[in-house]
Amino acid sequence: MGYKLSRRQFGQLVLAGTVVSGFSYLTNKALAQTPNLNIVGIGSTSIPTDPTAIPEVKTTESYSTHQSSVTTDIPPVGLELVLRSFTTGSTQVIADNGTPLLEPNEILSGFTSLRDGTLVVAITPLITSRRKATPNRLTFLGASSAKTLIVSGLNENQQLGSLLGTNDGRLIGLVGSKNGVPPITLVDINLKTGAISPLSQITIPKDKRVSNLAECPDGKFYTSLLGFHGETSLVQLGSNQEKPIVLAQLKVDGQEWNNGLQNLVCSGTGQLLAFGAMRYQTPNAVYSIDKKSGNMTRLENFDVTQIALVPG
Repeated sequence: MGYKLSRRQFGQLVLAGTVVSGFSYLTNKALAQTPNLNIVGIGSTSIPTDPTAIPEVKTTESYSTHQSSVTTDIPPVGLELVLRSFTTGSTQVIADNGTPLLEPNEILSGFTSLRDGTLVVAITPLITSRRKATPNRLTFLGASSAKTLIVSGLNENQQLGSLLGTNDGRLIGLVGSKNGVPPITLVDINLKTGAISPLSQITIPKDKRVSNLAECPDGKFYTSLLGFHGETSLVQLGSNQEKPIVLAQLKVDGQEWNNGLQNLVCSGTGQLLAFGAMRYQTPNAVYSIDKKSGNMTRLENFDVTQIALVPG
């Protein structure tokens, strides 16, 4: 039986400052043998309180070696929840006046689902010159409630992102500097306390710009490596100090992918899916990946910030 979020359950997950979209995509030939593939997307939306307010600007990855200071607060975030079915084409919009999930000057740095379908959001404060940054934290969105844990073990220049709920029920993620400069560390996250600890069972390249984590049903882990000009390679991670294997450089219609990925996820049949957009292009879209060639096939546009698979 497929995992489905009812209108009432989605209403319980609504928190101001969040756009959450979900769809069950069954029509593409590449995924025809993958029933109950449920993808949930999350992103922030900004609704200024006055016409002179500056809208939220989507940031891009940078190789800057220093942390920029944000001098303008992100405007108040609007409230919208969208449940979208890519099978029927129907869309439901639900509004609520709950407590904001995002404070001003914060970003969504990670998103995943746990084995029981709970959605997990990593929230990272930006460095500002106007006020003290709020703590890095995790918000767990369950079927009937939400809870938040403060992440411990990070310094003020680090962020936790690229969350992954593993096949065996753990929560892991990547920790690195807020400007993305290596090294990147793989960590285990305590689901009760939010404390992080290094995870050495999987080898992460220390000198590469690593982002995104995916685990397939066979237990193999994958990530993406970002080059200086945005070129992105698919990598199978090694275990017990085995060297990671670079599988292929990602490309679409023969053109080199040039903007990193927002997410990398793996379906129940072992199909890797990428989420993102080429540089200077919108919106983001879901792509299937050929692991051998690196060819990406666009499945559907999905105008959110990050995605996760929920169990079927």
